[in-house]
Amino acid sequence: MKDRVDRVTAGFLSGILAAIAMNLIDWTGYLLGFYNEQLLDWASVILHGALPTSTFQIIWSQLGQIFFGGILGIIFAYVLLKLNSENIFLKGWLFGIISWFSIYAISILFRLPYMNIHHLNTTISHFLSASVFGIILAKTLTYLNKLANNKLR
Repeated sequence: MKDRVDRVTAGFLSGILAAIAMNLIDWTGYLLGFYNEQLLDWASVILHGALPTSTFQIIWSQLGQIFFGGILGIIFAYVLLKLNSENIFLKGWLFGIISWFSIYAISILFRLPYMNIHHLNTTISHFLSASVFGIILAKTLTYLNKLANNKLR
């Protein structure tokens, strides 16, 4: 790795790793039968206009959802420029929760097909997933910046 990691790269990589962690929780809950709505379903509705119906659509939608996590990581990295890196885990957690809540609100306001009604188990799992996303995002971003001797101020 170079001596210096730019903010976009650090944010994107952090977001990707955080999205993978959140999807591990999501897949676990799904496979255990706690709920039927997965995070990749959101990406599928945006990419295909419908829920995934094939293995390829599931894989493509999952990759799209992880890529979106990378974009959120870039946004978080730049938000920290306006704030600072004090209490970064709280800020990461709040960012994850605010992102989750905003995406839910937008889907309901715009009546996104298949995504405008959510069951309690799904919302609890996605809250936990968003929490993990935010904390892992903050931890990974902190690590990458320390590795590159690049402060977040």
